[in-house]
Amino acid sequence: MKRDWDLIREQLLAIEEDRDFKTAVLGSVADEPTWKDGQPEAEYAAELADFRAREERVYGHLRLLIESGYIDGVNVQRVLSGGYYFTLWKPRLTMAGHDLLDTIRSKTLWEEVKDTAKEKGLGLTFDTIKALVPLALKGLVGS
Repeated sequence: MKRDWDLIREQLLAIEEDRDFKTAVLGSVADEPTWKDGQPEAEYAAELADFRAREERVYGHLRLLIESGYIDGVNVQRVLSGGYYFTLWKPRLTMAGHDLLDTIRSKTLWEEVKDTAKEKGLGLTFDTIKALVPLALKGLVGS
């Protein structure tokens, strides 16, 4: 899985805004497809592969946020079948999660940070993002 900072930003915003977790955060992961009578195996396999890719993307990013100490109140575990299982209490941002979100909250500033990183040939890490925010702000205010 490749890290997707836009998804991370959206997940943090949804948790901070106390949106319905299953809809706002897990919404793109629908129910696992079932093999329908008469359905060609290749068609079912394609549906399942698409589901697994969406599941990996969403749950994988949640695990990154949990493991990095940015969110609490949700647990995501990988199961033997390759899928994911989650338990939910009351998802919340930790202090580090609030700090990260404050850094990437503004859509305009966030786009400027990403553009600056791309222009400079830099990968996006939390440290890079923090370092680029002042440059992006400078570019936005025209100094």
